[in-house]
Amino acid sequence: MLRLLSGQRIADALFAAHPGRMSRAEIARATGLSKPTVSALMADMESVGLVRLAEGSTRSGSIGRPAALYELVPSARHCVVADVGATTLRVGLADLLGNVVAEAVVETGPDARSALERLIQTVSPMLEAAGSPCHAVCVGVPGIYRPELDRVEQSLSLPGFDDVAVARLLGDEFSARVFVENDVNLAALGELTCLDDEDGGGDFAAVFAGTGIGLGLVVGGELYRGGTGSAGELGSLVVAMPELGAAPVTLEDVASAPSIRKRLGQAIEEGRESALDLSADVAEIFVAARHNDSAAAAVFSEVVDAMALAVSHLCLIADPTRIVFGGPIGADQMFVEAVRDRLGSLVTVSPALMASSLGERATLIGAASVSQRHVRESLISEVLGEQQ
Repeated sequence: MLRLLSGQRIADALFAAHPGRMSRAEIARATGLSKPTVSALMADMESVGLVRLAEGSTRSGSIGRPAALYELVPSARHCVVADVGATTLRVGLADLLGNVVAEAVVETGPDARSALERLIQTVSPMLEAAGSPCHAVCVGVPGIYRPELDRVEQSLSLPGFDDVAVARLLGDEFSARVFVENDVNLAALGELTCLDDEDGGGDFAAVFAGTGIGLGLVVGGELYRGGTGSAGELGSLVVAMPELGAAPVTLEDVASAPSIRKRLGQAIEEGRESALDLSADVAEIFVAARHNDSAAAAVFSEVVDAMALAVSHLCLIADPTRIVFGGPIGADQMFVEAVRDRLGSLVTVSPALMASSLGERATLIGAASVSQRHVRESLISEVLGEQQ
C-alpha cells in the first residue's frame, strides 16, 4: 500500500507539471519522497511504459551534464469518449493526458440501442490502431442517468433508453469502468477546461440551446446535480403564463430550435413579411433577423426575451459569475449580445455572458475530462498493483 501511495504521489506530480518535465530530484522535492524511493518507482513506471525520458534529455545527472528529465507517456492508456446526440453521434479516444486524439462523427440511428452499437463499431478500430488498453469509457446522453438503475430517463429526443443498461453494455464490451452523464453536464465540464480559474472560472453556468435546452451548473470546479440528479432543467422553466386552463409556456416552447422554426411559420401566417422559406433553419432565421427581416426579427426578439427572463431567474437563485452559451442557438454571438442587453434591465448585476469556444465538441471534451480524472486516480494502483 505504501508503494502504491508513493507511486500515486509521483504520478500526481508529473500530471501537475505537464507539459513541463521533471528530474528525479525535482520529483523527490515535490513529493517529499526519498531519492532512492523515487528512482525505484520511476524505474518501475518506465518499465511498464507510463513514463519516459524526455526527448533530448540524458540519463546522467553527473557534474557537467544536465539531470535526466522525465514525462508521462500520453499513449500509455486511452479512454473511449462519446456524445450521443439525437441525430449525431460523436465518438473518440482520449489519451492519458485527456487530449482527444481520434474522433469521428456518424449518424445516431433510430434509437438508443442502435446508437450504442454504432458507438462500439466506430471506436473499436480506433482502439485497435492506438494499441493500448481501454482504461475507461465516458458517454454523454440526452437525458438524466440513474446510476442505481443503470438507466437513462427523460430522453425525449432519443427513444429506446428504457430497455438499455448503458453502463453494463459498454462495460462488457470494453472491459473498463463506464461513466454515463447528461450531455449538458459534460459540456459544462468541457467549457470548464477553457475558463480561467483566477477569474471565477470554477463557478459558472453553461446554457446549451438547440433541439432542447439544458443547463450545467459548476460550483467550485465540480458539477452540481441536485438532490435527485435532475438539476439544470432550464428548458422546463415557465416564461409565460397562459389563459386559465391552458398549459404554461416554457423556455423550450419558445427558444428551442423546433419552436423557433414553428414560430417563424406562425409569424408569416400572421402577416409579417419575410424572404425566408418555411424550411429555414435557425441560423438562417437569425441572419435574416440581423438584416431586419420582419418575421425573423419578431421571432428573434421573442427568443431573446424568453432566454433573458430564464437567465435572470438563474442569476437570482444561483448567482453565477459567468454564463457560457452553447449549442446551435446559444453559441450565436448576436444572440448572446442581445440576451446580455435584455438581461441588464432584469437584474441589478449581470454576470459575464459569453459564447462557447468549443462548439459542438464541448460534450466530448467534457467526457475526456471525466475519463482523465479517473485515469489519474486509478492508473497507478492498477499498473503497479498488477506488477507487485
